[in-house]
Amino acid sequence: MKNIPFKAIFSSLFLLAPISAHALDQWASKVIGFSSEYGPTSWSAKQALKAPNVTSYGDNSLAWTTLTPDTGAEYLTLGYTTPVYATGVTIRESYGYGFVTSVELIDTRNISHTIWSGTDTSAPDQINNFLLTWPRTAYLVKAVKININTAIRSSWEEIDAVQLHGIEQLSGNIAPRLEHTATLVCSNATTGKTVTTTIKGSGQTGPATTWNCEKAGLKINVGDTVNIRISGKIAQ
Repeated sequence: MKNIPFKAIFSSLFLLAPISAHALDQWASKVIGFSSEYGPTSWSAKQALKAPNVTSYGDNSLAWTTLTPDTGAEYLTLGYTTPVYATGVTIRESYGYGFVTSVELIDTRNISHTIWSGTDTSAPDQINNFLLTWPRTAYLVKAVKININTAIRSSWEEIDAVQLHGIEQLSGNIAPRLEHTATLVCSNATTGKTVTTTIKGSGQTGPATTWNCEKAGLKINVGDTVNIRISGKIAQ
């Protein structure tokens, strides 16, 4: 009997369960830059990473501070694991108070945006979680730069941690089994809006593996319910 080669071609349909766009609060995961630091370990910029670990007001080596006090303008830039559409930031001031002068957001294209400047209203002689909020940014934020003035008061200024608040982008990965292109349909059940786009593979031969509803043009707010459908042909 003659063997006849079998060439399988399937139509693939991936249906993801409804997803709710949600807020993401995250502590800094890496140091990107700083004007100065008191030391390489104690009172270093790295002490401002992760969740707060200073529990009482006062000078503490587990927080970041500058090399010298009362010299004027200084800054600290911290990065975050997941880029988000930013809605706010919390700066934990563990020693000194009222020293933040402005906050800049750095997007995924390395463009800096001054999101706030003004008077830091933190109270004296206590740990302050200085919270700033704003409408959701139209760009994804990966880092925060905090500008301070160390000459406002004759004391050290220390930052224990910085939390970025935002909305995670609605995107993800699929098994790399689809051929060069696939169709992505994103529907916001809350607003009634739907967008359809083509997911392209990497290069000329790479299969389609990733999707991103917001990059496709769908506007999503916290609490919205989104339905996602991905269809295409299974790669051989």
